[in-house]
Amino acid sequence: MVAAGEGAMSEVRRHFRDPSVEIDVGPGWLELVLECHRAVAAEFPEYELLAVKQKWASLAFQAFPRPWRLGGNWTDAESERLDEVIEVFARRSETVCERCGADGSERASRPVLLVLCDRCESRVREGRRISR
Repeated sequence: MVAAGEGAMSEVRRHFRDPSVEIDVGPGWLELVLECHRAVAAEFPEYELLAVKQKWASLAFQAFPRPWRLGGNWTDAESERLDEVIEVFARRSETVCERCGADGSERASRPVLLVLCDRCESRVREGRRISR
């Protein structure tokens, strides 16, 4: 697996509604973000991305099938399909260390739930964000 660098992340950033929004996950999940983006873009090339973050120890890839318009411009079936595609990566993230990408598990030993491997669990101090 090739590491997802800044060049690859520009593919994802082009879909943000607000270009100033940051991808707010640890480096161990960047490859998952890129894979999720590519799976979504394969079915919804014009998708609009609202946020990419960690929420409750899971990848939250929040998107619409295409740019939002007043009254909506996608069907319930399209919205459900988008959710199905994204859910695959949210579930995968629950077993991938957000810091290094190794096998991990949810850690409830701190105020913010994170998915970490044993090694990173001991290195990520309580109350600290995961550094890139």
